[in-house]
Amino acid sequence: MSLTPGTLAVLFNPTEEHVQNLLNLKRLCETIVAVDNSPKVDPQLHERMQSLDIDVVINSNQGGIAGAFNKGIERLLEKQCDLLFTFDQDSKVSEDFFSKMIEACSNLNSPHFLMGPKIFDINVDRYIPLLIMNRFGVTLTQVTAEDQGLLPCSSMISSGSVMSAETYRLVGSFREDYFIDQVDTEYCFRAHRKGVPLYINTAITMKHEIGKRIDRKIGFFKFIQWNYIPLRQYYSARNCIHISRLYAGGLPSAVLINLITLGQLISVILYETNKLRKLGAMTAGVIDGLLGRYGPIEARHPRLTHFWTQPRRYTQA
Repeated sequence: MSLTPGTLAVLFNPTEEHVQNLLNLKRLCETIVAVDNSPKVDPQLHERMQSLDIDVVINSNQGGIAGAFNKGIERLLEKQCDLLFTFDQDSKVSEDFFSKMIEACSNLNSPHFLMGPKIFDINVDRYIPLLIMNRFGVTLTQVTAEDQGLLPCSSMISSGSVMSAETYRLVGSFREDYFIDQVDTEYCFRAHRKGVPLYINTAITMKHEIGKRIDRKIGFFKFIQWNYIPLRQYYSARNCIHISRLYAGGLPSAVLINLITLGQLISVILYETNKLRKLGAMTAGVIDGLLGRYGPIEARHPRLTHFWTQPRRYTQA
């Protein structure tokens, strides 16, 4: 079965390195759409991309990363693409990335699937473990460099992932009211609920930077220092609450997603600067999640948004 791939890459104030990543994707996959989420349009950059046959969609961060995904995928569907790849602007792929992913998709002989590569987090120098959720618990399986074929999973990050066009039509669009964090997690849970199988293709590795994470250890306990800015703390806490509310009825273990928020809370208290701002953002996120209030934060908390986004030391920590 011949499948036509298409790629979308989301840009946000891209550097020259990000542009080079995009050009490499174009070299490896003929059909590519760049969704520019930057607040200000760079006409010269857009002219440069269009001259290289890269389709440019201006989104200006409407609906956040979810809005960018939806607009990019709709453009790929217009181009009659069967396989829909999604990438962040800092994603770097190997020469055989697309060939191995397309081969794995073709071998499934199924119209519905979500698939991602195994991710090597360059911040903590290790592979992201495989997450498998059952009704009342979660299993984390460590991933190694070994090729174990396709492994079932319950969640994956969006960058480097691929779905069939039929999967997108079945599962629907990404939730733009989530805006940023947990957009991919909610989509995976929704796909799983609709019977779509999810796989990690261990034949291919993608090196990726997930935030600015650092591994920490206290005695026998390991922690992650997350280093999110307050705005991300808000979205992550709020959307984790909403995911647990949406899916805990049929999958009680979905409430465990709030352990992410707990881990970020520990990280802020023990290691990070600007604790007051970050704890305030997380508290506001939990409250809004419990009350069912979503969408861009600027509309909900304009004064707090200004407070959380003033230039301060918290940019990296």
